[in-house]
Formats: sequence, C-alpha cells, structure tokens
Amino acid sequence: MGIWAVLLLVAVAVVIGIAAQVIGQAGSQFEWVVAAIAAGVGGFVASEWLGAASTWGPELDGMFILPALIGAIVVAAIVDFVFRTTARPQQYSRS
Repeated sequence: MGIWAVLLLVAVAVVIGIAAQVIGQAGSQFEWVVAAIAAGVGGFVASEWLGAASTWGPELDGMFILPALIGAIVVAAIVDFVFRTTARPQQYSRS
C-alpha cells in the first residue's frame, strides 16, 4: 500500500468518525476519534485481506477501495455501538 492509499484511508476514516459523532447521541466529545481509528483499522484489514482474496472493485496505489470502504464502515459502526452502550455519559457540574 502506497502513500496515496494511506492518505485516502486516513481521510475517509476521519470522515467516517465525524459522521459517527454526528449521527445519534454521542456520549463524549471525542467519540469520533475512537470511530475514526476503528474505521482506519477496519479499512486497512479489509483491503489487505479481502483485496488479496479477490480483486473486485477499483484499486488505488495497492488498496482495493470498495473492500476498504465496507470494512471501515462495518468496523466503525460496531466499535461506535459498543462504545456508546458501555461508556457512561459525561456529567458536568454547575459551579
């Protein structure tokens, strides 16, 4: 995987993380970071494993785009769901 593929993967992971923060009720202000990291890992693993198993979809600099996108969305959704159900919401004190 080349530098352009890594840059695209990071950019898409950040966008997916921000989208996960906006959708629904976020438990914390930095929940998007957790979702973005999960999307990046999911996209990388899916591109490498699913891309090696089959060559479907367009390719950019050694990364299969469709498997990476599907993997990023699925893993980010799972991690975001687990994070929202297990993390306690922040409580602010009024002082």
